[in-house]
Amino acid sequence: MSYGDQRREPTFSGAMHKLSKEVTNVSKKLASDDTYRTVKDKAQAAMAQDTVGKAVIKATSHEHGPPKEKHVQTLLSAVKDPTTNMPELLAGLFQRIHDKDATVVLKGLMVFHRLFRDSPPSARIYSKVLPNINEFRIGSKFLDDSSHESMQASQMVRTYALYMEEKLCALRVTRFEYDKASTELTSRINTLKPSDLMADLKAVIPQLEAGYKCTIREQSVIHPTAVAAFSLIFKDIRVLYQTLNKGVLSLLENYFSTSKPEASKILSLYKEYLTQTRKVGGIFNDAKELLGQSPIELNTPPESFQRSLEQYLEADDDEPMPSRAQQEEAWQKVPVVPLEDLIGDFGDLDVEQQQKTTTGDPTLDDFFATLDEPPKAAPKQAAPAASPPFRTQSAPAAKSNGEIDVFGSLDSAFEPNPFADPNPFASAAPAG
Repeated sequence: MSYGDQRREPTFSGAMHKLSKEVTNVSKKLASDDTYRTVKDKAQAAMAQDTVGKAVIKATSHEHGPPKEKHVQTLLSAVKDPTTNMPELLAGLFQRIHDKDATVVLKGLMVFHRLFRDSPPSARIYSKVLPNINEFRIGSKFLDDSSHESMQASQMVRTYALYMEEKLCALRVTRFEYDKASTELTSRINTLKPSDLMADLKAVIPQLEAGYKCTIREQSVIHPTAVAAFSLIFKDIRVLYQTLNKGVLSLLENYFSTSKPEASKILSLYKEYLTQTRKVGGIFNDAKELLGQSPIELNTPPESFQRSLEQYLEADDDEPMPSRAQQEEAWQKVPVVPLEDLIGDFGDLDVEQQQKTTTGDPTLDDFFATLDEPPKAAPKQAAPAASPPFRTQSAPAAKSNGEIDVFGSLDSAFEPNPFADPNPFASAAPAG
């Protein structure tokens, strides 16, 4: 018998490779099995030592759809409680957003989103999360390939994580929540100095740009958890765009009586506003298809209005200024979209509850107005069983007057964003 006719005996390494492939296939099959996922969630919740730990697991379970409201409310109550072990709570949530399952990660991001939106200012949730902003850099290569549906949801994971990072970056610069509708928002736009208002509006534009990337309407399979995540993002975007709309209108009111260097900056921001108006239409189209949102027609001023702004910069200083009537006629051509028109019916998708108005409530102090106050002594807490798997921020730096600057001490937590290119997810997006 020739050598070629002899059967090769299986080697040990070949047998191990075959076994590894079988284990991988079984693992993927189990990971895509709803019963297995449910059992896994229940087992993890049972092993949690306290109510908060159980709520973290249950709010970010493998079950498709938004986090269950009762578990989110448990976490919101915990955030308000000064005796809660916040490092342990945040460590649990950070662990969930670094899971390999797209549903778990999306729900973890949504829980963070809800804590940001619905926690009272006195909870100081932002000051606790900002030092660990790098935890939201999940990466452009995240991919859950356990099923086709999960692969589609992976795209939302990547874009949602980038959006949350930009949301925190904008807040760090502005020290104000421009994506939350309130009476304070309108008052701030009307009272800020033009230079400060322009700086704030420029700071929130990257958050808008990140929100535009969170589109799922054209995917072949729409993941229900991704729809719930999009709903939260859309609620931010509509208020952010309204902020930009009203802010630009406020700056244009005195455009023709502003110095030309300042007017040039306003004109540049106005052109950026026109660009954002064209882009935001896609988000409203997505909301119409996915959430049943009523269509919004966003009109732009005629080109003659922009030309009148440019002529003011080109004119010689000794030329007569436009009359007040001409000024009012010019800037009133800029359309402002009423905020109530941007708030539609979300049907049966109960993603979040409307936040109660806290205006005038003495028990809820303004977080951003007290950033520079020395922190109060916190009650003694039991040390967590394990050290949190995220960055521990050093003590805030003291100013020359002895006060504490919380945001100023966070500069070291911000590194250049490697995913900030125009289309960082093209190579990782699964084929539709």
